[in-house]
Amino acid sequence: MNSFMQRNPFGFLISRGWQYAGDLRWILIVCYIMHACAQAALLAEPYIIGKLLNTVQLQTKAAPALMQEIFYTLAIYFFLQFTFWVFHGPARYLEMFLGFKIKLNYRTALFRMVTSLPLPWHRQHHSGESIDKINRAANSLGLYFEDGFQVSYMVFRLIGAQVMLCCFLPEAGFAALTITTIAAIMEIWFYIYLSKMYKTLNKCENHVASAVHDYITNVESVIMLRLEERTTEEVARRIASQLELIKKAVRMNETKWFISTMLIATMTVMVLGYYTFSTLSNGQQLMAGTFVALFEYLRRIGESFSDFALLYGRVVRQATDVKSADTIVCAASALVESSSADSHHSLPTAWKTLAINDLNFAYEDAEYGKMHLRNINIELSKGKSVALVGESGSGKSTLMSLLRGLQDPDSVEVRCDGLRLPKGLKHLAGATTLLPQDPQLFNDTVERNVTFGLEAHETAMPEAIELARFAPVLARLSRGVATNIAEKGVNLSGGEKQRLALARGLFFARDSELVLLDEPTSSVDTYNERLIYTGVLNRFRDKCLVSSIHKLHLLDLFDQIYVLDGGRIVESGDFYSLLKSDGALARMWKQYQVGAGDMVSVGGE
Repeated sequence: MNSFMQRNPFGFLISRGWQYAGDLRWILIVCYIMHACAQAALLAEPYIIGKLLNTVQLQTKAAPALMQEIFYTLAIYFFLQFTFWVFHGPARYLEMFLGFKIKLNYRTALFRMVTSLPLPWHRQHHSGESIDKINRAANSLGLYFEDGFQVSYMVFRLIGAQVMLCCFLPEAGFAALTITTIAAIMEIWFYIYLSKMYKTLNKCENHVASAVHDYITNVESVIMLRLEERTTEEVARRIASQLELIKKAVRMNETKWFISTMLIATMTVMVLGYYTFSTLSNGQQLMAGTFVALFEYLRRIGESFSDFALLYGRVVRQATDVKSADTIVCAASALVESSSADSHHSLPTAWKTLAINDLNFAYEDAEYGKMHLRNINIELSKGKSVALVGESGSGKSTLMSLLRGLQDPDSVEVRCDGLRLPKGLKHLAGATTLLPQDPQLFNDTVERNVTFGLEAHETAMPEAIELARFAPVLARLSRGVATNIAEKGVNLSGGEKQRLALARGLFFARDSELVLLDEPTSSVDTYNERLIYTGVLNRFRDKCLVSSIHKLHLLDLFDQIYVLDGGRIVESGDFYSLLKSDGALARMWKQYQVGAGDMVSVGGE
């Protein structure tokens, strides 16, 4: 998109809409042609009425002939109205359809972009602001094309009226063109400054949206901590912070309207005054029809310019809304460019073992400050299960996110069955699913929470629900999988919510070769937790399963254990050999036994 299209709000919106109209672009062209035809019919009206008035004024014909000409002219007027609607009605239908499709395509594209961006980007950009930008951009772009006739009519009416003025009185056409050009330049100059204010106001609105999003998303905490008044005051404060800028924008806008109105009034007085003076000075008769036609074309020029003044402000605001989402568009474009070379890299079809060596990564943690993973060496094999053990902040979750490809390591060497993979952990991304600890559920049915509304084999969802031990919970819900978890009376505990979220993860992990579990059962009771892991390990025995473990009674279920401390692997091996070595895991196990008491049971002991 060239710089002119970027700077001009009309050109920018047309270009962006053209991009997302897809195979419906022909509708836009057809609409412009139909708009031109509709305006041509309306622009003929003043000429026809003026001719009629001149005929009546002169009365050079006999009554029957005069009556015939009057009725003939009135029939033409009626035909012009009919012709207008022949083009206007279908064009409105088409552009409403086109606007909806563009809005749909753009919103879908933005959603696809924002979900493709890595987690570090999302951590730096508030979700509420991103939601507000997507909604504003899609709605504004769609609305521009749904009401596209307003811009088209303004342009065609302005040009057509200028042409008709030149036909009636060339001097009038030149004067009108000069004044409207001056007025248009003045309008653009005003809106260059107003657009800067609109950008700032949009940022303020995003700031308001982020607060509303946070408080409503966490409304339970707001109510339990009695923060209703404080949060309301904070939202009101953010809204009120826009007032001075709004007042300044209104003052500038009204000044612009005053100047433009006076310019149009000056044009009208000058043209009609010149026509009156030149006609009477030459001893000619002042024709009422010509006077009315001139006034009507001048009025339409003024109307077009008023529409321009009104539309330009709205279009600038719409273009600003659409451009506000460019932070998402640019980030997604940069991601596509940087990852285009990696898009075809995947794991070999029949791979058996992955050796991840010398993995290093430095990062900032909100709770623990600067953190590092240093010289991490692990081996992942199909058909084997791996447990990651360590205190909070030891790097387990970070290692999981690196394996999933949510973050890029500073350095790493990855070998698959002895062969070095050139793009490192990027080869794993397409074959890996990560099940997080936090149960992010939707206010929807159990079925949609598990499947996201996607079709699957009829046994897939029941199997996932059974593996996650959510079946007993489901049995007490009156409508089963059709139960909406937001319904009154449906109160799921923290552990039950985790089990539902786990069912979703297991449902979508069926086709993955590496399954990562980041403590997805941390709130589940000990009895159900062990049953879950036993079932999951058995179901995914042909895959490589990696899980971060906090409750040590599960460790005997795993083939290999890696103990992390301070971002390093301090020991590794199977559960019983590590206990015998009397190292870090043995010390953790003793402390765990003391804390858990008689509830600890491993392998039936």
